[in-house]
Parts: sequence; structure tokens; C-alpha cells
Amino acid sequence: MKHFHSHAFKHLLLLLLLAAVAAVVMLLWNALLPDIAGCSPVNYWQAAGLLVLCRLLFGGLHHGHLHHGERARLHGHWHGMSREERKEFIRQRMCHSHDNDEHPGPPGNAP
Repeated sequence: MKHFHSHAFKHLLLLLLLAAVAAVVMLLWNALLPDIAGCSPVNYWQAAGLLVLCRLLFGGLHHGHLHHGERARLHGHWHGMSREERKEFIRQRMCHSHDNDEHPGPPGNAP
């Protein structure tokens, strides 16, 4: 149950952060763009929509982000690989990245 509360708390913090970022986008847009580019001011929900639009256009919909522990583990494996192993690892990640959300580990470390 403790894990559930921790997970729910993280989601709540993420939502609050997104709400704050949308407010900052709205304030910056309304402070700068009407005078600079002659754009109309935006309300909060339009600013939130701009964030979503920017994510779709520039960030994609993938969930390929690594957690800190995974990044550190991958970094350690990467430095222990030969040039050929690195090429194969990159090829595997490129081939499998669109198949599922799970990324293959470094070559030779299959479970």
C-alpha cells in the first residue's frame, strides 16, 4: 500500500508541475508575443494546448526515457563494449524500439 501512495504522490506532483508549466507558458506568451508579433493573448487552457501540441510536434509520443538507475547501468555496459558490440547494440535498439516499450539490454546479457 505504501508503494501505491508513493506512486500516486509522484503522479500528483507531475500534474502540479504540468499545471505550473502551462501557467508559465501563458504568462510568457501574454507578456511577450502580443507586443513582438501582434499575436492575441492566450488563456490557461490554450497555453496547456500549446504544450500538448509542442510535445506532439517536437517530442513525439514515445516513452523511451530511461530511469536514472537504468541509465547508469547502460552507461557502465556501454563503456565495457567493443566497437562492434556497440554497433550491434545500436542496431538492436533501433530495430526493436518500435516493436514494444521494452528495450533490449546490452548484447550478451540476455536473461
